[in-house]
Amino acid sequence: MNFSFLIQIPLESVPEEPDEDSGQNLTTLQREVSTPNVRIPSQSARATLVRTPATREKTTSPLVFHEEDEEKKDEEKNILITEIKPTEYQEVQFEVDVEQGEDSFSEEESVELKDLVVEPVEAEPKEEDYDTDLEIEEEAFVHDTSGRSHYTKICNQLGLVPINYFMRHIQDTELAMRYHGLGPSAARAIALVLKDTITLEKLDLRGNWIEGEGGEAVARMLEENDYVTDVCLADNRLGLMGAQSLCRMLNTNAGLRRLDISDNGFGTVEAAVIAQALETNKYLKVLNLSHNRFDEQAGEILGPAIGANDILDVLDLSWNCLRQKGAISVAKGIKENVRLKKCSLAWNGFGPEGGAAIADALMTNNSLQEIDISGNRLSADVAIKVAKAIMSNDNIRILKMGNNLLTTAGAIALAKAINESESSEMEELDLTDVPVEFEFLRIIEDIKAKRPNFKVVHGPILRVGNTTEDLGKPAIDPNPRRKKDPIMVLDQHIVVNDFRLLDILKRYDPDNSMTLEPQQFLAACEELAIPYDRAKVEEAVKGLVDQKPGNDQGRIYFGNFFDQDKLQEHIKKYQEKTDNET
Repeated sequence: MNFSFLIQIPLESVPEEPDEDSGQNLTTLQREVSTPNVRIPSQSARATLVRTPATREKTTSPLVFHEEDEEKKDEEKNILITEIKPTEYQEVQFEVDVEQGEDSFSEEESVELKDLVVEPVEAEPKEEDYDTDLEIEEEAFVHDTSGRSHYTKICNQLGLVPINYFMRHIQDTELAMRYHGLGPSAARAIALVLKDTITLEKLDLRGNWIEGEGGEAVARMLEENDYVTDVCLADNRLGLMGAQSLCRMLNTNAGLRRLDISDNGFGTVEAAVIAQALETNKYLKVLNLSHNRFDEQAGEILGPAIGANDILDVLDLSWNCLRQKGAISVAKGIKENVRLKKCSLAWNGFGPEGGAAIADALMTNNSLQEIDISGNRLSADVAIKVAKAIMSNDNIRILKMGNNLLTTAGAIALAKAINESESSEMEELDLTDVPVEFEFLRIIEDIKAKRPNFKVVHGPILRVGNTTEDLGKPAIDPNPRRKKDPIMVLDQHIVVNDFRLLDILKRYDPDNSMTLEPQQFLAACEELAIPYDRAKVEEAVKGLVDQKPGNDQGRIYFGNFFDQDKLQEHIKKYQEKTDNET
């Protein structure tokens, strides 16, 4: 039976030799090529295994086949693989006759290799060798400079959910995340990302309760990032840990200019840490310490630090408890400070002692331009002392002393000082909820005549002063009655204040019936040539006609205009109504 086989014949290889001890003579199978005209593929440079028998001699036969029987398998154990080397081989196709059940070929069927016709052909191309016009998209690695991927990775490590708002605004110059409920862990993740950003300039994390741990993370971020110039950490419960971290940061950060750490529950212990930072501060310009728990002892600690600082421009200590000795110490620090331009000490309960100390500070401090001492239980004596300071200090532009017990006398003293000081640069006087009287208003008018842009805020206007010295003084109505309108339209009446109109109405009534048609009444008003609200008068005239059902001719009775008693009564009611509305 004839079979066709396709085998690979290595051209350069070391064939196996028969084992001399076994005594077996292996017959070499030589196959006759049946289809010499077929293209035979060839491949080169392929590695083959060279098997060297341990106890055999090499043979020069290029093609050796072994019978596979049970005895031969035991002898194969002595074969040693010594090397792997590339060989060239040709693929040939031939036919051999094989009988079923035979394990070997006869010698007659062998053929010499030199008689073989071998035609080399190119190897079958592989898939990667094909050229194509299709563009294969490969995912190129792109470095994320925005920090979003870094932030996502940090959140995964900390077990947090990334905040979409932060990822959207991560490259903005101003990042405001007020009351987002971040907590210490989320603040830490944000700080780790922001330490490498160069676009952020203003950071607002107010009301997130990041506590001391979050404050420390933000402080470390600011130690490495000098591009951020404005930071707000108000209402975050920073505590001592946060205060220490931020104050340590101020010694190394050279870019931060504004810091808001208000409403963090700072007390006397934190005041000592902040005072040390104020004495060594070199770059910070604006510091907000309002709405904390600084008491009298804390004021005594902060006062000398304020006096020693020559960098700060704005300091806010409002809504604390700086009283008595603490208030006096802070006032003394302001007196010694040579750089501060704006200071807020409102709602601290300074009292008369602290107010007097502030007035003394204003006498010598020539750098301060705006001061707020509202809500400090200041008296009229303090207002008079501050007025004297204004006379000698020309640099103060904004003075806020509202919500104090200054009385009308104190308000008048301040107004006189501003009016009489020719070199004063005062632009605004805030006396919110402080009552004033007519004399104060007259002085303010004189000031505005000299300085049209001058602003004043005051409390209710009294007819007379509210001090003991004002007892027995005649009252002056601060709201003089407005100029009477020639025609006043009341609820059910039309009041005529110009008697010239009555003469015109008489001309339109030759029979002295004291009645006119609506068109005649409006014509008389036009003839008078006075300003009046025509729409309201027309509506009132129509109402008067409708209220006279018995008047079938639709005429208006104006005889009441000549009744002076009723006229004055209507005018009085109208004026009371307008005064209540104003």
